[in-house]
Amino acid sequence: MVSSLLSQTSQLRTLGQTATPRVQASGFAPLDQALHEGGWPLGALTELLPRVPGAAEWSLLAPALRVQLQQPCWLVLVTPPGLPHAPAWAAAGLPADRLLLVRPDNARDWLWSVDQAARAGQPVMAWPGRVGLDGKSLRRLQLAAEEGGNLLVLSRRPSQAREASPAALRLQLEAAGAELRLNILKQRSHWGGQSLSLPLPWPASPPPPLSSWMSAAERCDNAERPGNTVTLPVRRRQEG
Repeated sequence: MVSSLLSQTSQLRTLGQTATPRVQASGFAPLDQALHEGGWPLGALTELLPRVPGAAEWSLLAPALRVQLQQPCWLVLVTPPGLPHAPAWAAAGLPADRLLLVRPDNARDWLWSVDQAARAGQPVMAWPGRVGLDGKSLRRLQLAAEEGGNLLVLSRRPSQAREASPAALRLQLEAAGAELRLNILKQRSHWGGQSLSLPLPWPASPPPPLSSWMSAAERCDNAERPGNTVTLPVRRRQEG
């Protein structure tokens, strides 16, 4: 069911379109200048390594996701650290009814879910949590991103910065007051090591607090859930 839904949306997106561009502008001019290719890589794996997962990632990705969601697509969230909080998403200009929330039952289903959503050409944001990702698993996700040609972003633990990865782009990030502090660990066809600070992407004031992006699941009631968010248990297809 999930694969069919994503595939149909992917086909709609490709009607009348030429080849997918290699990058998506981040919405932050200093970041685009620091990135060798000028934006978020499309058709490639990106890793974010936030100090605290679930908030800073959204502030960093919000401008690019607004552009993405102008197309007929889903924003696929795989095991986020909380439930999307509708008021914060609306304040950022992101339509909550375009979210597809997937919570697989085990590590194999988690990897399959991310793989299938990426291959279907949807923008995907995924949190591995306790799912161990070895080199083979990461290469599988890289190939899925190449096939789908869209954003595939993993939010991983800071300690995993020391591990090898086939990701085209790896960023450490931390929210600091009204800014995001970034350290570019790796980028494709260029060196890493660049550090920069970005203002939070809010044209109006006051901005929603970072903590309001994702509400803890145990504290959420129905009023906090985006009205048309789809939450699906995923079952892998039988093999063989």
